[in-house]
Amino acid sequence: MNGKKEQILVSKSKIIEGTFRLLKLYTFDELTLNEILDEANISKRTFYRYFSNKQDILNYYYDDFITNYRSLESEILHQSSLNGILGVTLDYFYQNRHYLRLLIKNQKFYLLLEKFNRAAVRIYQSIDAPWHIKAKTPLELTDSLLFIVGGYSNIISSWLTEENPRNPQEIAEHINNIFINVSRNLEL
Repeated sequence: MNGKKEQILVSKSKIIEGTFRLLKLYTFDELTLNEILDEANISKRTFYRYFSNKQDILNYYYDDFITNYRSLESEILHQSSLNGILGVTLDYFYQNRHYLRLLIKNQKFYLLLEKFNRAAVRIYQSIDAPWHIKAKTPLELTDSLLFIVGGYSNIISSWLTEENPRNPQEIAEHINNIFINVSRNLEL
């Protein structure tokens, strides 16, 4: 990475980190751009080089979160069970829990989920795995993924707001058991 690209990443990171430090004290809607810039020690000129407004800060964070999630592909493909796959993805959410909790508290987590839903089919199709849903049409695949992501995101949202969030593997086992029980009950 050249020096200019590295400086851009440093500036953006300072803005993101400053914003989330302030979210521990204030709601996102209460925050002013000047407070964010002071906390991040960034000039307005630098800020406007990368962002149009304070909502763009969250959009950048959401995009970065999803990009990093996609980088889990090889680790996901090395898993031999649903429990293992869930463990990998839940561990990623757990590692990011401090920022995600602040988004949940500020009622901004749903914006991440909206972006995630828009990317879900693309992410899913980019992973060549034997356990893919056998959808008959693209719309059926979209509906299936929205159904799964919706339930999954509700569990994640509830879990991450626990005072002391449980271990990701415990949550993975619970979700795995849900699928086993649903499958068993539907085969009556």
